Amino acid sequence: MNDIADPVTTRPTPVRARDAASLILLRGEGRDLELLAGRRPLTVRFMPGVYVFPGGAVDAPDSRPWQSELNADSLPPRLMRCARAALRETWEEAGVFFGCRTAAPRPLRSASPAAEAYAEAGVAPGFDRLKYVGRAITPARVFRRFNTRFFLGDGDHVVGEPTATDELEDVRWYPIGRAPLEPFRDVSEFMLARAIALRAGDGAPPPLFYTVGGKRRIGVCREARL
Repeated sequence: MNDIADPVTTRPTPVRARDAASLILLRGEGRDLELLAGRRPLTVRFMPGVYVFPGGAVDAPDSRPWQSELNADSLPPRLMRCARAALRETWEEAGVFFGCRTAAPRPLRSASPAAEAYAEAGVAPGFDRLKYVGRAITPARVFRRFNTRFFLGDGDHVVGEPTATDELEDVRWYPIGRAPLEPFRDVSEFMLARAIALRAGDGAPPPLFYTVGGKRRIGVCREARL
C-alpha cells in the first residue's frame, strides 16, 4: 500500500464571458482630437485605476426597445441590445446622452431609468448614429470575463457635460491628439485606434480581439452582418 497520496491537480473553472458594451466618443481632428473617458476607482477589483471608455455589462432590460427609439433596425438585434447597454452605461457613468434633441421632453411610464432619462431630457437616442467598431473577449484566466462590443459615436451628438460618478472618476474629454491616455489597457488602445480609423473612413471589417494560450489574436467579427 502506498501511503504517499498522488498529487491533486486541479484546473481553474472557466469563467463564462458576460455580454458587455462600450461607447467610444470622439470629437475634433488631428492634434485637437478628444476622447470621452474616465478612471475606474481604486476600490474596485476589476481594472482599478485604469482609464476606460464608458461601458459595462448588458442587462436583461437592454433587450427591450425604448419607446423613444428611432431607426431601431439600424443594427442587428444582437448588436441593438448592446447599443442600448452602451448608451445606458454612458448615461450612468458619465452623465451624458448620445443622440439629438427632440421638440419637447416627454415622460415615459414603465420604461427603464435610462430610457426615461432620455425622454425627460428631450433627447432621442442616436442608435442610428452609432458605428460598430468591433468585439473583444477577456482572456479565460481572469476572474471576471466580458464579451464586449464597442461602438463609435461622434462628439457632436453628445448632449450634456460629462461628470464624475461612483463608477468613473475624472470623467472628461481628453486631448488624445496631443498625448496618450495613461494607464490604458491594450484592448482599449486597439479599439481606440480602430475607432479613429473608422471615423476617418477606413472600411476594414470589424475586428475580433481575443487571446489563445496567452497570445493575442485578431480575427474578423461578422456580427454586424447578421
